[in-house]
Amino acid sequence: MKKLLGKENKQLLGASFLEKIISKKSNLRKKEFERHKSKSLQLSVFISLFVWLFVGVLTQNILQSGVIALVVMILLFILLVQAPIAKRRAYSKKVEADLPFFLLKIVTEIKTGKGFLRALADSSKEDSFAGKEFAKVASDMKKGASLAEALASMNERLPNLNIRRANSNLANIYAHGSNASDGLKKLAEELLLKQQIESKEFSGKMVVYALVFIAVSAIVPAMFLSFVLIGSYFMALSFTPIQVLLIGVGLFPAIDASVLMMINSKTPLFLKR
Repeated sequence: MKKLLGKENKQLLGASFLEKIISKKSNLRKKEFERHKSKSLQLSVFISLFVWLFVGVLTQNILQSGVIALVVMILLFILLVQAPIAKRRAYSKKVEADLPFFLLKIVTEIKTGKGFLRALADSSKEDSFAGKEFAKVASDMKKGASLAEALASMNERLPNLNIRRANSNLANIYAHGSNASDGLKKLAEELLLKQQIESKEFSGKMVVYALVFIAVSAIVPAMFLSFVLIGSYFMALSFTPIQVLLIGVGLFPAIDASVLMMINSKTPLFLKR
């Protein structure tokens, strides 16, 4: 009986204004994603047809070129669909990297006696990824949205647990006053400690990365040239001058670049600023 009454009350009251806004934005995002998948599929099919034609002319084998074109289509479709998701996650990581100092600045502004909204607006003026995102929150509030609605919109844009935790703490401060700012300070200190740990771990790994880069960029090319010179006298090895030139000018620099790209991908974002 109570369950039935509860359901009736929910139906009478209806969804809250905030729930309606969130559900609307979720529906829009789903529609945008469906459109993106449709366009990605069309582009993948279009490119795979050209691949089929090109490979078919080269190999004179329709079945083999069709299999290659099908594999290209599947891989390209997955890449195109995942690209915006990966981009959004990467941007969320950049915002998270700036978050500790931004939160500490808000806490400092509140401790000096400023109101929450003024502290948020002043802190958002700094040139950082977190500042830009919270500037959007302040802008949404100026347009008439409540803080909860603006933060919910930010959570929709940025799928990141620590950003959600920070927004939850900000909403708590707004609801209960400056006395609740200690939780935000603890969160900022926790994020800073996490960054320090990541920095120490990367410093330890950097020694190995440096040794690998030195080996690839200096030792391996020197050994290759020695091997070519000695092998041409004592073994049945023969490299043409063009091959040696291409390996020295093309292959080894490409390997060096790939190692540098790997090191860059392993470097924490907060160390790149």
